[in-house]
Amino acid sequence: MKHFFKLTLVAAVITAGTLVLSSFAEGKKEKNTAIDSYSIQLTSKCLVGTCEQWTWVLTNPNPGNGNNGTLQDVSHFDIPLTADAEAALVSAEYSFDGITWYSVPLSVDRDPTIRACTSVDVLKFDVGTIGTAPTYYRITFSDDFDASPWAKCYIKTGGGRTGCNMYYFTGVYTRKLD
Repeated sequence: MKHFFKLTLVAAVITAGTLVLSSFAEGKKEKNTAIDSYSIQLTSKCLVGTCEQWTWVLTNPNPGNGNNGTLQDVSHFDIPLTADAEAALVSAEYSFDGITWYSVPLSVDRDPTIRACTSVDVLKFDVGTIGTAPTYYRITFSDDFDASPWAKCYIKTGGGRTGCNMYYFTGVYTRKLD
């Protein structure tokens, strides 16, 4: 009986110690309830004259320094284009309010700042986000293209913890519509 009592007592002490340590560790553990992805939405795809204009809005739903589930501001947004889309490229612009637009160079080339992400040619929008404020991106094509929910784009962040990531978004389909 003494042996059973000692085993029970040891088990109780071990259980109590484990509960105390785990509750202490739980208190120190950071709860990650943050959103871990930027939002990239196709807001319009419409005809403007004889051209097709695509507009996206990019937002950072959880801005911060990149720690504890926060997302750094975007430093630039890169979109790969197929040969057909590149040949039909008329203009590329960005806006912070969706009203006033600023042109970007129509150069589809390698972006050396995202070489860790990809080696494909991209149309680089060298402007990103600030906090939760949206940034709009617009591309105009002389041809009609289908939309694909699995188009790829690349986001580069800055602010001390540089990095780049590939995202899927609704973008230009890989081939031209007939």
